[in-house]
Amino acid sequence: MKNRPVFYTKHKHWLSRLVLTTISLLIFSVDARQDIHFKVVDQFGTPVANAVVSTHGASLNSPQAPAVMDQINKQFAPHVLVVQKGQSVRFPNSDDIRHHIYSFSQPKPFEIRLFKGEESSPVTFEQPGVVVLGCNIHDQMIGYIYIADHELTALTDENGEATLHTQATEFNIWQPKLSSSHSERIHIVRDAADVAQQKVTLPLLEETNTHVKKRTFSRKFSSGDP
Repeated sequence: MKNRPVFYTKHKHWLSRLVLTTISLLIFSVDARQDIHFKVVDQFGTPVANAVVSTHGASLNSPQAPAVMDQINKQFAPHVLVVQKGQSVRFPNSDDIRHHIYSFSQPKPFEIRLFKGEESSPVTFEQPGVVVLGCNIHDQMIGYIYIADHELTALTDENGEATLHTQATEFNIWQPKLSSSHSERIHIVRDAADVAQQKVTLPLLEETNTHVKKRTFSRKFSSGDP
């Protein structure tokens, strides 16, 4: 077998080093991602549920399936629904009574009249932001749709806990009671070297008897409806 030219051997050696370096960088990138655990509490130390923890960097390669915001026992279920920009939401009515859902929030104003056991066509949310939902029949009903701008998100549970698998160090946190507009978020930065649980304190507004602002529509269900 003939000897390979010197320039070929050097080129092959350089190519091997390049491949090894690329693989190492990929492995490092994967290893750099970790589970970041968040514990969200209010100013009194009480766990905060329904807080959205988000960070940039999540890519969506395919359209998201429609999410579901149901009505159960005269309440929106779930109380907070997280979707991505461009995603659609179905609004079934699992109650045996009528509902008149509406939103006057800037990302998506709309209204839907739902009879018992009925479901409307899905609504698509093209703009990021927060949509506040109300019912024009049942004033106590209030719900929220958080439209993420192609972000990685997690929703805190009843213990105020959420987990994100990421290498990010900067995050945004939203919760309905952070502001009277229901739209403000706080920005936090974590120490990348700290792998312990990240505790976040939110200065939440006190509970009031004020519900979502009511709108007047051209036609409403009968006042005798439940």
